Amino acid sequence: MGGLFSIRDARPDDMPLIDSYAAAEGMDRMPGVARIRVAVDGSDAPVGFCRLQDDVAGIAYVNPIVTYGPWRGYGVGRALIEDAAARAGELRLIARGPSEGFYRKMGFCEMGWDEVDLEAASEDCDRCPYRAECGPVPMRRPA
Repeated sequence: MGGLFSIRDARPDDMPLIDSYAAAEGMDRMPGVARIRVAVDGSDAPVGFCRLQDDVAGIAYVNPIVTYGPWRGYGVGRALIEDAAARAGELRLIARGPSEGFYRKMGFCEMGWDEVDLEAASEDCDRCPYRAECGPVPMRRPA
């Protein structure tokens, strides 16, 4: 990480920034700090976050991962994925658009929609009017 940022558990006072980063990506507010880890800069301000959500079998879904725009390209997303994998083992997610290439570089591979727990993935891909635009791809990274 080179000292630019570190990763810690999210705290309630992080929520305004976390929610603003989520909103900037067209996402809803996060329900709270549970299972959210944040990458923080030298002043302890979040510059990215990753939330995990388990399915009924206990497999962790990344839902979502967000890096604040000015911090993209500094390894924040990579560090958050590695942190999540170290804590949870197997990871699953729904990649959208150009993020698929990033996840493939991180060791994720495509899986079938029949293997996705849509509740844990929190996806409405079947009903989403933008499905063709975002090209969702279910992916897993084995433990």
